[in-house]
Amino acid sequence: MQGHAIASGTDIENFFKAFNDHDWETAMRYMSDDCVWDASEKRLTGKKNIVDYWTNYHASFRETLGKPEKIVFGDHEVYLQVRIRLDFIEDGSFFGKTYRKGDALEFGCADFYELDDEGRIRSGCVYVKFFS
Repeated sequence: MQGHAIASGTDIENFFKAFNDHDWETAMRYMSDDCVWDASEKRLTGKKNIVDYWTNYHASFRETLGKPEKIVFGDHEVYLQVRIRLDFIEDGSFFGKTYRKGDALEFGCADFYELDDEGRIRSGCVYVKFFS
């Protein structure tokens, strides 16, 4: 499976599109095999664990990533902000709070990605900002 480098805002948009479409094969092409992902509520290591988290832990809601904003590229790193929407398709919880089927939650995230020499995500940190 050929990897995809993250070198532009368009690459991040394509990564988010794959995530939103649940096209895990494409989304994982943007990550190194040993990627470490500091998700909202836990740390994950390796592509399989990351996909399992996104598909199992997120089973009660549909997560949609908005258009990435304020993208800053550095030396093998990327910082960006993104709005996220969770639509609960069944009763569930997020950050320890219970939600009912039909509820929606919107919040902002600041993501920080460290890239490997091929431009794939070697580590990702997700920082959540809830709005009242």
